[in-house]
Amino acid sequence: MKRVLVIHYSQTGQLTEVLGRITGPLTAAGIQVDHLPIAPESPFPFPWSWTGFFNVFPEAVGRDPIPLAPFSVPSEEPYDLVILGYTIWFLNPSLPANAFLLHPQAKALLGGRPVLTVIAPRNMWVMAQEYVRGRIADAGGRPVGNIAVVDRSPNLTSVVTIIRWMFSGRKDPFLFFPRAGIRQADIDGAARFGALIAEHLKNGSLDRLNPALLAAGSARIAPTLLVLERRALFVFGKWRRFILAKADRDPASRIRRVKFFSRALPVLIFIVSPLSGLSVRLMGLLQGKRLRAEIARILAY
Repeated sequence: MKRVLVIHYSQTGQLTEVLGRITGPLTAAGIQVDHLPIAPESPFPFPWSWTGFFNVFPEAVGRDPIPLAPFSVPSEEPYDLVILGYTIWFLNPSLPANAFLLHPQAKALLGGRPVLTVIAPRNMWVMAQEYVRGRIADAGGRPVGNIAVVDRSPNLTSVVTIIRWMFSGRKDPFLFFPRAGIRQADIDGAARFGALIAEHLKNGSLDRLNPALLAAGSARIAPTLLVLERRALFVFGKWRRFILAKADRDPASRIRRVKFFSRALPVLIFIVSPLSGLSVRLMGLLQGKRLRAEIARILAY
């Protein structure tokens, strides 16, 4: 019997739902699926408080490890595939997901195994996935593909709906805004990827899994979003340094600066983002060939 281990952390439950759709066809095909949920030692609240949400920004951007609650592998028998599911916090892997990748047990669980990543992000995930892919390789794992089931709402629309969801816990439609998060049809449609995984796992052809997943729409990268993501990461690095600049000698300064950042960021998104979008689209036109080649490299496994 083929065996699959699913490792993930989902704060809202959305990623868990996506993974459930993907693994359903595996179970139906007679493949044993074991789950290893990971959790921080000190749970993060949901819904978030405004300051609490932005206060994790420096560690998320710095990819700093946090303590995890103790966890154990469901079985000592080796797995034929590991599925690593994670979400994106401030354009980086969530703090618990990153902590797992830096955990001593990551090598024991990923080493020598084919690893498929599954992401349930808002819209920008490429640089986080490049980092995760590198960490998997460092742990001795063999990345065999990636599935990104994303929120397909326009960028500023999803900013509004996600903010409401994160701070109120409500994701229902309101006014002229749609339901927050990934569309239910896209979550349900992720089952098609599970059928492909089951087929390639049973045939022993995981080395050919990623092209089949891509043909089914597992991951799409818009050149403009890739450029915008890189710009945002550069700016986020500066904000991180600003927040932590005096924290070692004046701990209270961190919260003061976090509060300032928490008010500045939404303003920058809604004022600067449209203007930045114009220059990003222009860059996409001027560097289209190079960006397409880079995207093809990123999607290849």
